[in-house]
Amino acid sequence: MENLNIAVVLVTFNRSAMLNENLQSLKQQGPLTYFIIDNNSSDDTKEVVDRFSSNIDDDVFYYNTQSNLGGAGGFAFGCEKALEHENKFTHLWLADDDVTFYSDCLASLKPYIDTRTILQPMRYDLNGVNAEASATKIDLDSIFILNHKRNSVMGTKWENAIQPFDVQNIPFEGPLIPRAIFEVVGVPDKNYFIFSDDLDFSLSALRNGFDIKCIPTAKMTRLRPAEPNYKPGDWKSYFVYRNFFHIHKKFGRNWFVRNRPYLLAFLVSLYCISNFNIAGLKVIKDALFDGMSDDFKLNKKYIP
Repeated sequence: MENLNIAVVLVTFNRSAMLNENLQSLKQQGPLTYFIIDNNSSDDTKEVVDRFSSNIDDDVFYYNTQSNLGGAGGFAFGCEKALEHENKFTHLWLADDDVTFYSDCLASLKPYIDTRTILQPMRYDLNGVNAEASATKIDLDSIFILNHKRNSVMGTKWENAIQPFDVQNIPFEGPLIPRAIFEVVGVPDKNYFIFSDDLDFSLSALRNGFDIKCIPTAKMTRLRPAEPNYKPGDWKSYFVYRNFFHIHKKFGRNWFVRNRPYLLAFLVSLYCISNFNIAGLKVIKDALFDGMSDDFKLNKKYIP
């Protein structure tokens, strides 16, 4: 693609050592512009960014949000800044601070770049084992399933793929996204705070006729394992369930799927009762009420 102009939007919070590894891997990719969004870290994140900026010719824009906006809020903030920038970027490359990129990652993405396709590198863990959890199918049509995410890449035939293949969701860990998609879909929804903001963006892109492909030759590493908490009780589990419920309400293809969160909440509540998990019951109640509310309420007591 001619006139390619890429901005990195990188969200970080109190993981300066991982952030440094991330930035050093991005430095190997070639010319980029950096928008580093700091969710008000209390460690030496600013010093890490300053050292990086002083040792690279590329433009580095650092923003401290002055509060913890979560991953979703950070990406919304960063994408808005990049898209408003006078240097009109053709693509935004989104990244959390806990990933690194193989030195040829961007070079491996470039042959497949266009204006209508999100490109996702293949993720691996620190031991070199495939950790690509994107799904080849998101099922929000079927009535008799509890989990809408089907056929994750890892553990299937796709983890050994050589050629690009279609997936139906991305993480905000390395996707290269054309500007044209933001112009239709908008920036990520900050109301998710953490979890499922990337799924919401993926489903919105697909429903507007855009494509998502995983590029196996473009590789990246997760520096720590994913830690979704399905046992209700803490602040993270509130967002796991709240956002899971909201995805069903917003994207469900039929009445049953849109209202399935009530059944799911009932089943999880029974599990909590059987384990005397009173805190979990409160989390599920709040998650259901907020996730199914028309304005997608956010209970601020769960914000760390």
